[in-house]
Amino acid sequence: MMTNRMLTIIDNVLDADNLQNVQNYFSEESARSLRWVDGSFESLIKENYFLSELLKQAGLMFDLSPMVGIEQWSHYGNKLDWHVDKDELLAERTGELACPICSIVFYANINNLVGGNFMMTDVHITPKTNRMLVFGSNILHGVDTWNGTRMSVAVNAWANKPIGYS
Repeated sequence: MMTNRMLTIIDNVLDADNLQNVQNYFSEESARSLRWVDGSFESLIKENYFLSELLKQAGLMFDLSPMVGIEQWSHYGNKLDWHVDKDELLAERTGELACPICSIVFYANINNLVGGNFMMTDVHITPKTNRMLVFGSNILHGVDTWNGTRMSVAVNAWANKPIGYS
């Protein structure tokens, strides 16, 4: 595990069964779109939600006790430009910047990848299957161009439900 004040990297975060469950779930195209899941940190852990191990690890770095739910989605073949994770609709409507408690990027399937690094202004991280990144809100990040297989899962833990889900 590597940690600095704004980023934690954890390799081999899931056991083989949980990794396969995540890969199977997000291999379905319909499961990749942005989705809201209601639930406190405690309730999602208690019900053994299929991403609960990722949340447990993030909970070691960030106080997730105010969490009311998560956004989850998967990127499989699309490049992300530089951005900050935020309540997109609120920012569009009012200009206000509301960010999640923390953001998680989990690499579910990486194969024959050239490029595709996760980038922050001063850090570039090479994707690797079963690698998890956890970082604080309001952090500018993006993804380098690539060739190969790159399935990443994004999870944002929110203290307040973004207005697009209300």
